[in-house]
Amino acid sequence: MDDRTPPLRLLCSDELGQLKVVQTADGTQLGTAALAATWGQPDKLKWIDCIALGSAGGIEDIETAVLAVSRRNGSIELLSAISGQLVATIPAVAAGSDSQQPSPPQQGEEQADAVRVHGLHLLWDNEAMGSLPAVLSVTQGGIARLHSPAGGSWEQQRSWQVPDKVCCTAYDPASSRLAVGCQGTELRLFDVTTGELVFAFKGGKPNKVGLVDRPWNTAITFLPAASTADGTGSSGPGDRLLVGTGHHKVRLYDKEIGKRPQMDLAWGEGRITCMALEPSGERCWLGNGLGSIEVLDLAAKRFTGAVKGLAGAVRALAVHPEAPVLASVGLDRYMRLHSTASRKLLAKVYCKTLPTGLAVCPTDASMLPALEQTEEEQVRRKSGRRAASEEQGFEDAEEAEAPRRQKRSQQRSEGSSRKQTDKRQRRQQAADSD
Repeated sequence: MDDRTPPLRLLCSDELGQLKVVQTADGTQLGTAALAATWGQPDKLKWIDCIALGSAGGIEDIETAVLAVSRRNGSIELLSAISGQLVATIPAVAAGSDSQQPSPPQQGEEQADAVRVHGLHLLWDNEAMGSLPAVLSVTQGGIARLHSPAGGSWEQQRSWQVPDKVCCTAYDPASSRLAVGCQGTELRLFDVTTGELVFAFKGGKPNKVGLVDRPWNTAITFLPAASTADGTGSSGPGDRLLVGTGHHKVRLYDKEIGKRPQMDLAWGEGRITCMALEPSGERCWLGNGLGSIEVLDLAAKRFTGAVKGLAGAVRALAVHPEAPVLASVGLDRYMRLHSTASRKLLAKVYCKTLPTGLAVCPTDASMLPALEQTEEEQVRRKSGRRAASEEQGFEDAEEAEAPRRQKRSQQRSEGSSRKQTDKRQRRQQAADSD
């Protein structure tokens, strides 16, 4: 009887337009994580800016699992999260279109970057569980679009203007709200069903000398509803947000309390690049541009632990919705799996290319490898570890022998020099006696 649990499967996008599939043998042997497949051909022009993965039935629903990727030219592709086959394509927005307010003329790279998607989300319809999800995208130039499948094509349901220089976005399905973080504009909250502005937040208060940080929000996540600090009321869905800034600040906003952040906490010295909320909603993991990853206790409003080993900026974080596993990718090109409970390193996989995004893929028991294949893999890994251990033992012996060898060589050198000195002295004495 096969009592193994479904494996852990993650998808990582890179700057060459490829998708790397990392999978474990099963749900308990996380140390067996390895690169299982690579989707796509390397092409710098197909650079993937961001990805979004989801399914209608949760982490165990592989039938409706869909992966959306945004390319460098602004187009969006929908792929099967299991096989990587192309399902549909949404063309890029035309530069300067759908703008409700005049903007300065853009040329060259500025015009090309304006259509690049910096926010991508999948919206599932509970009434149509078997159909494809709607796709919500936000470009760097400040255009939000909502597409939905209609027959064999995709229709644009609505489009509206948001502040430009978009850096990050977050979507809350419970309230249908979109949070947009930009450089030069403070946090904005929009209603996806109408495209109207719901709320405009403010930055932190001035310091003792009257200086304030310029708006630069680089990471956003929605927090679950909770009671207010004074106990007189409660925040509804989509009211609480955790925001990371380019000035290494972590801010907690609550729409029901006010526009100012309820928490303004400095962390490290690098720009906050990404964050991942645990399923319980009590802790949130943050990564920055200096390679630091720490966990923030939202109740205590302080950092309570960190993981080590990263070299270079952290590009993306992902927390498994059921298992206590944190996945991370960075500029050192490694994907690492850490335990969220003990913060120990569980596995490390080299992805060869610079990553841009990370997502947890749904799995079930049908994706488990055959038992014979698993046993052969375990034997191969044991033999590899044995050979590595023997090689390490040989290296340790050589390293221990090196000082003794150096000492013997030094003694021989000293003995030879002593003999030469005695020989010269005898020659000098013979010459004096003559």
